[in-house]
Amino acid sequence: MKKETIPPARREVSAITLRRAVFGLVFAGILLFSLAAVVIVRDRVRDFQNAALENAVTIRTDAARLAFARALEQDWQHLQKIADDLAELDLEELRAVLNAAASTDERVSWAGFASPDGTVVAASGGLLQGASVSERPWFRRGLQSPFAGDVHDALLLAEAVPEGPYGPARFLDMAVPVAGDDGRVAGVLGFHINANWAEEFLTEFARTTEIVLVLVNPQEEVVISTNRDMPELPDLQSMRAAAAGIAVAERETWPDGTTYFTTVLPSVGYGELPSFGWSLIGRSEIDKFSLTSGAELVRIAASGVLVAGGLHLLLTLVFVRIFLTPLSALIETAGRMAAGHEEYPAEVRTPAEAQRLSAALVRLGLEPRQR
Repeated sequence: MKKETIPPARREVSAITLRRAVFGLVFAGILLFSLAAVVIVRDRVRDFQNAALENAVTIRTDAARLAFARALEQDWQHLQKIADDLAELDLEELRAVLNAAASTDERVSWAGFASPDGTVVAASGGLLQGASVSERPWFRRGLQSPFAGDVHDALLLAEAVPEGPYGPARFLDMAVPVAGDDGRVAGVLGFHINANWAEEFLTEFARTTEIVLVLVNPQEEVVISTNRDMPELPDLQSMRAAAAGIAVAERETWPDGTTYFTTVLPSVGYGELPSFGWSLIGRSEIDKFSLTSGAELVRIAASGVLVAGGLHLLLTLVFVRIFLTPLSALIETAGRMAAGHEEYPAEVRTPAEAQRLSAALVRLGLEPRQR
């Protein structure tokens, strides 16, 4: 009895071809690379912008600090020079020198010399001559050592000094002890620097450099602000850092709800100028600087990724044409040979696997004929 041969079950052919698998792999790779590139570029752009903003705001704030401190140091050197020469001046000559010191650019509103008991014996314009300043901080501190005092409202000179463009007269003090021939303190020489001048100086500098400057004392109080509409500054980290004399540079949201890049520079001083205890805050809106926006840089990076992806796709097409197309042709030839067609595979040069497959098909095609 002849045994019946059962043909093998026909397997369903997968729709995934080698060509499709290669293109799918390439597209997946481009997609993953694009997503990774966008995330990395976005993070790097943020870091770059922070570094650039920190550098720009810090440099401008430091320039303001240096210029302001140098201007005050000039007044300090002038005060020190008068104190050094005071022993050689009689009373009338001293008054003439003090008059000249207090008439320079309206920076020095008052210059005077008080005896050890606090009585003003010589002063610019004769203001306060004969009055007692023994309770004033500049005199008490000046008896002990060189002194630089914080901004305060005018008291004894309130009526003598008119209001400026920034309001009623305010002063910041400089004082130095004057030694007599016997080595004892012969009195205190003091300057009242016009705080309106100081505010105008910083305001002009801030306007030129497109930043906002805030001078802060150790009591966490705003001494001078170049923004006249500045709201109260309650619980700001920059204010706390300025009061503590700690350098800070970061993005910070202010009471107006806007996020600014803020830098804090402690120690507003220069040369031999005694410390006022101030710190300087510099603040700028992020879009004030001509930096390319983060979204624009991401778009540029995305364009580069698309170009690279297109080139990669083009290379994939070349790869498929050179390596996979011959292999697919051999596979189709093998299918026709298996169906009984007498056919010889075409000669291929690449890849090596296709060459071996072509040779095997040639041998399979010759065997039936040799039989």
